[in-house]
Amino acid sequence: MENKLKESQYPIIGVIGGLGPHAGLDFTRKIFTNTKATKDQDHLDCLLVSCPSVIPDRTTYLLTKEGENPAIGMFSSAKRLHDAGVSYASVACNTAHAGLIFSPFCEMVKKFLPGLTIVNMLETCAAYCKNIKRIGLLATIGTHNSRVYQEYFSENNNFELLEPDSEGQKIIHDVIFNEKYGIKAHSDEIDPIVSERIGVEIQKFVDRGAEAVILGCTELPLAVKPSNFTVPLVDAGLVTARKLIELAAPHKLVEEKQ
Repeated sequence: MENKLKESQYPIIGVIGGLGPHAGLDFTRKIFTNTKATKDQDHLDCLLVSCPSVIPDRTTYLLTKEGENPAIGMFSSAKRLHDAGVSYASVACNTAHAGLIFSPFCEMVKKFLPGLTIVNMLETCAAYCKNIKRIGLLATIGTHNSRVYQEYFSENNNFELLEPDSEGQKIIHDVIFNEKYGIKAHSDEIDPIVSERIGVEIQKFVDRGAEAVILGCTELPLAVKPSNFTVPLVDAGLVTARKLIELAAPHKLVEEKQ
């Protein structure tokens, strides 16, 4: 038998995971569930690289500016995808899109990994939300402090991005990172208190007139069900997963659920 790799029919999709691991796994699952398929072979080829050991915590780096930039570990994961023939990839982490991290990462990819296109999660989310005028944002403190969402949404002059007050930001940050009951520590079995506290913050946005709420951390969709709320919940990871499918094989993208 000739020792030759079989070429994929469509461009290969890649996911830079490990930020955290369950969030990367959930992002990959969204690619599968949004692809038209009736059998295994109908699915697109997709590679997940989950190497959390080489990517320091993004929020800690943004708050302290100390230690190694997570961009270096993200690039290491991107190189693995590039070497495996991936054409389109995304980083399954909102906080990692802060300019201090994401800009040097993209510069390294552009310089050293030709042929690999990084799909920007926040840019994709902003385009998806272009017709929403008033929207809430739930995210890590690092994401809020970096004001990265404001940067991507700034082109829409009629747009208003709502954020939790300082206490609300601490609550959301805690339900993500708390080692006893937080999502990162217990992604496989979400503590009810986590879903309850997120729900309270979402309802506060509703009371402030939000038309939708962005789940601006890839861990948050693991803990809430959109059907439980009166406004749409925008999952930036889901929006980006669908964008990857659209780029690789648009005819395989399932119709968006309304």
